[in-house]
Order: sequence, then C-alpha cells, then structure tokens
Amino acid sequence: MVASARAVGRLLRQRGPALLLYAAAVVLVPMGLGAFGDRERLRDTGAGSPSTTSESARERTDVAPRLRALSGIWWRYETGGRGERVRFYYFHGDGTGLYRYGRIGLTNTHGFDYDVVGDRLVLDFRKTGEHYEVPFVVSHGRDLGEDRDWLELRDDPREHGSTRYFRESDAIVEPSVGASSRSSSETGSQAGAPTGPPPAGHMWIDLVPYATGGRGFALYQLRPAGIDGRGVGWFHRGDFDDWSTEALAYRITGNRLELDFSLAGEHASTTFAVRSDAQGRRWLELGDDPRDFWHPHRYVDMGPSFGAALAPFELDSALGLR
Repeated sequence: MVASARAVGRLLRQRGPALLLYAAAVVLVPMGLGAFGDRERLRDTGAGSPSTTSESARERTDVAPRLRALSGIWWRYETGGRGERVRFYYFHGDGTGLYRYGRIGLTNTHGFDYDVVGDRLVLDFRKTGEHYEVPFVVSHGRDLGEDRDWLELRDDPREHGSTRYFRESDAIVEPSVGASSRSSSETGSQAGAPTGPPPAGHMWIDLVPYATGGRGFALYQLRPAGIDGRGVGWFHRGDFDDWSTEALAYRITGNRLELDFSLAGEHASTTFAVRSDAQGRRWLELGDDPRDFWHPHRYVDMGPSFGAALAPFELDSALGLR
C-alpha cells in the first residue's frame, strides 16, 4: 500500500505547469491564518488529480479514502501573534503534504508524500528522502460536537516523542478556489479591480532549473496596494519540496520599492522597473534586491497574487494573526 501512495506522488511531480500552480498555491498555506470562517466552503473535489490512464485513476480511487481522512491543517500551537511559534502538518488528501515550522513572520516548509498503513502514518520527505513509519491516533472530536479533531503522532519525526495536533477543518487548498466564487471587492484581484501601481497585486518569480535535477525559485508575492502605495506580501525561496516564507510590508513611491521584513526588523529600499516585450510577457527588475545580497535581479510576472484570490487563505501579515 505504501507503494501506491508513492506512485501518486510521482504522478503529481510529473504534472509540469499544473504542479507549478499547485506549488504556488500551497506556499500560501499560512504562517498564521486570518479569520477562517469560510474554510468549510473548501472541500476536496479531486480537482488536483492529474489526468492519467484508467489504471492510475483506479489506483488513486483505491488510496483516496484513507488519505483524505487526514486532509486539512493540523496545528501544534494555538493562535499566536507575530513572532510566536507556528508548526503544522498539512495533508492535501491525495498522498502529498507539507510540514511548516518557524515563527509567524518567518517559516520554513518541507514537502512530503504520505500513506496510511494500518495504524501507521508513512512519511517520505521529498528533499532529504527521509522515511518514517509513525504510529498515530485520530480522535474525531467534531463528530461529538467539539470544535476540533486531534492527531497524536506517537513518535513525531519533527518533535521529541509523542506530539498532539488539532484540526478545526478538513479544508484543503486549491488554486482554483476563491477568485471565481467571490466578488472583486472581496478578493481585490478580479478583472478590473484595482491592485495599485505595478508591481503590486502580482507574484514575481525567478525559476531556475538545477543541473542536479529539479527547480529552485525566488518569489515576491505582493497583495494589492492601497491608494498610498502600501501593501503586504511575502518572499518565498527554495524549491517546491523545501522553501522558506518571510512576511513583509511594502511601499511603492515612484520608481522605488521600500520593503520592511517584519520578523527580521529589516528595512530595505531599491529602485525598480516593470518592463514587457512584444509578446506581452512582463518582468520586474530590482536594482538592489535585498534578498539577493543587494544584487540586480529580474523576476517574471506569474500573474495575480493568490494572496488576494485564494480565499479564505488570506494572511493578515501586518498583524501576524491567524
């Protein structure tokens, strides 16, 4: 049965552009979630499954029930403010997941494949190849009228000994959810909605293939700016198996971009230009990129920021609350 989940993981990693969009969405599984009253709207519809042969489809159907039983975010700690600890496991319900840890404002994320074999949670971390078979117990408190379920890992590979995590919803992240179901006033990213001066309201990525295999990225993700050119966002760096996420606030004034990295307490300023070619492709040029040791850096426009469109997974980064 473990092999079946690994096969699903291989299929997901072979999805090319579709996987890129999925990865761009899951980086938004938050360092801390904002008000999350809408998350019951998000349900697993299978939209993330790749188109494959009927044999592979039967395989996914076979593993789906036990994998989806864990879907959602399992939190280690209660709600905290900026700089407080955050750790969680996220299970996408399809044999893929994330482990995120750090403090609100600066986190690191590890991708993994998983399976459930009897009373064991099988975890294969993608970057390192670490393999664990962890005894676990799920207590379904929400079936009894409580506000959360509990997951106990009796030999937690990311903690010491036995650890408990709570889940308030089995909602999953889908990049297609949000923009189509909410008004432009809610998302701030619908067609025609103001996003502020460029580069506000967009994701800007530098995606680099590695000679050793795989791809790495640096990504500025900026939510729409207000009338004064101010907004919030995140800087992500790593690859789609292992990356860091850093909260920031920004201000656009003329051709200058000011950046405040909240947890680091760092203020930076750089000149910038947004350019495009005859084919309509756009890129952002930073004169002194503070996340590339003040070296000039070019980022390609990846489209509207999921931070505005992927409701309800919208961070209140300025406050650092979930």
